[in-house]
Formats: sequence, structure tokens, C-alpha cells
Amino acid sequence: MTEFKILILDCTPKDEPSEGRLVKEFFQMCKLHKPTRASSLYYKINWKKEFLSKLSTGKRYNIIHISAHGPPKGKVGIGNGRTWLAEPKEIEKTNHKATLVFVNACLANKQSIADAFKGTKYFLAPKTEVDWIDAALFSILFYKRYIVDGVRMRNAFEYARQRTETCNDYPNYWEIK
Repeated sequence: MTEFKILILDCTPKDEPSEGRLVKEFFQMCKLHKPTRASSLYYKINWKKEFLSKLSTGKRYNIIHISAHGPPKGKVGIGNGRTWLAEPKEIEKTNHKATLVFVNACLANKQSIADAFKGTKYFLAPKTEVDWIDAALFSILFYKRYIVDGVRMRNAFEYARQRTETCNDYPNYWEIK
């Protein structure tokens, strides 16, 4: 069984419901009640500099999970939806290392964002606006199948899409070459 190291960066404002916090709690429950070989680090991110700094640690993760908001119209990036947005050119400069980067932020399924995570094998993000609870449910079902049950990533992805009826929101994941 593979040991998974997961970095969770929760960029949502403190006064909003947090999909990232639910993912964190899910991993803690899995460790207690159905032991998994997964360890997660969770950070509440308040500003862009902190976000880019956490991506730049150079530590190797199996998964970097980013709970955030997508860009305002006409822009491309990941942010808190109010005061900051990290653009692909800024993300590109970080020293991130992961097999999968899952950016759970509306409208983040863009080639330029996927490309910014160079060195990453897989990139997953929604292409539409997704309500936070639907994003949380998709994430938990995906991680349950992939990490807890040990199902292949593609199968876990399809399972979560079908069970949550988010085929249009999560149309595919990018395999970055």
C-alpha cells in the first residue's frame, strides 16, 4: 500500500464555508476509523504571498489540494475570490512537487493553470462554477475511492463524477506531459 502525503491549502475567506476544512476532517477521520497510510498537512491561507510560499517548500507530496475561488471574468488564476489572485506565471515560479494537483476552484480547469504546475503528473479542477458543498462531496468521494479504497485515479475520478452528477463541472483531468 502506498503512503500518501497530502498538502491542503485552504484559500477560502474565513467567513465562508470551507471545502478544504471538510477534506482535512475527512482525512483525520480516515486515519482514526479506517486506518489509511495517508498524512495530511492543512494550512488556512490568507494572502497570495502565503499561498505561493506554501507551494514553494520543495517538499514532495502525492497530492496538493487547493481549496480556493476561481478568477473573476476575463482573468486566469486561483485566489480567495475577494482580494488576491495568483496567476499562472506566479505559480510557475514556485518549487511545488506533487503527483496530483487538485485545484477545487470554479473555472480553474484551464490549460494555462495546469501548465503552471510543471513537474506535476496530473491536474484536476472544475471548469464551471460549483457550489462549495458539491465541490466538497466530489472531493471526499474521489479521495475515499482513490486513497482509502486504493482504486486507480481515473476510476476514482469517474466514480466521484457519476455519484455527484458533476460530469459537466469536472469534465476531465489533465495528464501533464
